[in-house]
Amino acid sequence: MMTPFSIGRLPRIEFGSGSLAKLPEIARRYGQRLLIVVGARSFTASPRSEALFADLSACGCTWERVTVAGEPSPEGVDDTVRAWHGKDIDAVIGIGGGSVLDAAKAIAGLLRPGNSVMDHLEGVGPEKPYRGPATPFIAVPTTAGTGSEATKNAVLSRHGPDGFKKSFRDDQLMAEYAIVDPDLLATCPLELIAANGMDAFTQLLESYVSVRANPLTDALAMAGMEAARDGLIAWYTGGDGAAAGREQMAFASLLSGICLAQAGLGSVHGLAQPLGSRLGSMSTYCRPATRSTPPSPSTPKSEDCSRAGVRLMKPTLSQS
Repeated sequence: MMTPFSIGRLPRIEFGSGSLAKLPEIARRYGQRLLIVVGARSFTASPRSEALFADLSACGCTWERVTVAGEPSPEGVDDTVRAWHGKDIDAVIGIGGGSVLDAAKAIAGLLRPGNSVMDHLEGVGPEKPYRGPATPFIAVPTTAGTGSEATKNAVLSRHGPDGFKKSFRDDQLMAEYAIVDPDLLATCPLELIAANGMDAFTQLLESYVSVRANPLTDALAMAGMEAARDGLIAWYTGGDGAAAGREQMAFASLLSGICLAQAGLGSVHGLAQPLGSRLGSMSTYCRPATRSTPPSPSTPKSEDCSRAGVRLMKPTLSQS
């Protein structure tokens, strides 16, 4: 007998090489005045940004640009909300990695209400219920790791001895559209390919073994782990298989976001959050510490995970 399950809201998804070209027409559906949130360098320095901004202008759109450098903070979100609250922004577009998308998501959620994100962060502050309304949000990932384009939470950090890494979470924060174009991954540096790729794989693995997993998330998580198995090292090592590897990892990252939003994560990310607020990205380092010792008895899911991961690990081991 199949266990009953529920699936929350998902974004409309445009996936595939060249899908960025659909953004101007999609954005225009929400209005003409846009707030575009980008990272410090990568996308705005690429030829694709010039083409995109020209196409947006041709569609009759105007825009203001906000830059996010590093992990987003509550203070940075609040500053942007204060600057643009009441300015009739029709849609927020986030183009970048997970930090950019999380910042854009939080900004979109608060532009219309105008209050501080600290009112809603989990585990800090008053944790007031979020009432909305959110400004329509379009997510365009340029890395393959967090899956933020398909999640309903924005992770914000404050660093230092009293630091934290907490989520602003609500169904209304889910992107209206996720535009996943593997071509945007072409300029990712090797260290980001490796770190983000292992983040995506870990999210898929944790979702697959989560107590909240269900038949649909299981199918998506397994497909994502297999895509990461086949794509990550091919992309990292370059050569003829790099483009196909990028596509596989864009797919894996998207599925990791869908799965974590529906089934939750586990001990790796639970440990990585408090450490990450002090030390930076930690998922790869926390994974060995959260394995059971001695190994737990074999289960069908553990065997499935082994099959999905064996080809991911073997090339690394053979080079050591």
